[in-house]
Amino acid sequence: MKLILSLALVILWTIPSYPSDAGFRPGERLHYVLTWSGIKSGELSLEVAPMETVMDEECWHFVMKAKTTKFVDIFYKLRNRVDAYTDRSLTRSLLYIENKRGFKSKEKKIQFDYKKLEAFYIKNGRLKRVTKIAPSTYDPLSVFYHFRVQSLLPGTIIKAPISDGKKFVIGEARVMRKEKVLVGDKSYDCVLVIPDLKHVGGVFAHGRGSHTRIWFTADPHHIPVKIETKLKIGSFIMLIESISEGSI
Repeated sequence: MKLILSLALVILWTIPSYPSDAGFRPGERLHYVLTWSGIKSGELSLEVAPMETVMDEECWHFVMKAKTTKFVDIFYKLRNRVDAYTDRSLTRSLLYIENKRGFKSKEKKIQFDYKKLEAFYIKNGRLKRVTKIAPSTYDPLSVFYHFRVQSLLPGTIIKAPISDGKKFVIGEARVMRKEKVLVGDKSYDCVLVIPDLKHVGGVFAHGRGSHTRIWFTADPHHIPVKIETKLKIGSFIMLIESISEGSI
């Protein structure tokens, strides 16, 4: 699982301003336990950091952090972080930084230029590719929060333009049905969503042949309590362990 980061811009703090109907707020932190074929393999957190300013525009700051367990470190050590910056209306991404540390280290960055309608893919400080984008385009992490502010009505399909800097696609998510999900001794009323990001790389990329299902809570917060990805070599599951709500 590719997760990433390390800031390369000087970012200024501004007074928070965000959509009143968003089901999350700055300060929200979701912590997950990761298992692979029933074996605990790591931990992951999704955070809504304080609002920031990037390129003179107030924006959301979403953070993902992940690390493998000490046992898995022996075979495949990962310490990853992703920082994604999206305009306050949640309509387009401005900057995406992915930093991977482990046996191999690398930094990837996507800079979005809406005057030229181009995304610049930068790897380890070097420009690798320029990709044409739409006036409203999401990075691989911000699109996850875009899904959270949708109605998630069973039977509907949510579409969103996405770019990982190397490709531009129209991603889709099918809202399937309502289900109950048991995590530990707690039961959640959820909505099952099956995303299809057309093999766009980034946060939830697991390679060809993988199938991902996400269970969001059926309340207005739409918190993802379970994420399951089936691979040829087994199943990868994320289960919510703790929820810290943001401030209003």
